[in-house]
Amino acid sequence: MKNRRKALIIFAVLAAILCGAVIWVISLLQEPEKTLQKVMSDKVDLQVRNVRYTEVGDSGMRWEIVADTARYLKKENLALFEKVMVKLVMKDGKTYVMNGDRGKFNTESRDMEIEGNVVIESEDSGRFTADRLRYREAEKKVETEGPVVMERGGIRVSGVGMIYTLGEKKVSLLSQVNARITGKIGR
Repeated sequence: MKNRRKALIIFAVLAAILCGAVIWVISLLQEPEKTLQKVMSDKVDLQVRNVRYTEVGDSGMRWEIVADTARYLKKENLALFEKVMVKLVMKDGKTYVMNGDRGKFNTESRDMEIEGNVVIESEDSGRFTADRLRYREAEKKVETEGPVVMERGGIRVSGVGMIYTLGEKKVSLLSQVNARITGKIGR
């Protein structure tokens, strides 16, 4: 009986060692699952940092877009920008520079919307500030429904709602217009 008990203990120990060895070999043969961190939304087709995009349109107008990041959604024909600067160079050489926190560019219609601390500057039209501006390519217009401030020289004009036609160089403030003149005005 002693021999039989000894044989059972030896068999149990060998079986345990064999099971452990099998489990160890199987774990070595299996490739560990890799966990991938999801960085982009399923809707985003492309995401890049430090973007610079330039395009010359049929009308001779040139776009230059610079942004910290850009995401492209192909199905929506939409490019989304963070910390964006847009430079529009018109056919006559006049340049407009728009800056904002975020931007949307429709790659089909060429319309653009910029929001968050928006500033537009040009050489002769002065400086415009607003919370949100839209550029309509078909009409060559910049517009907003919200508050806007225009500054040029010693003149500051504010209002709510604005339409600025680039080709005609015509600005229309739609309501609540106030003007302030500081400094000397030309004779």
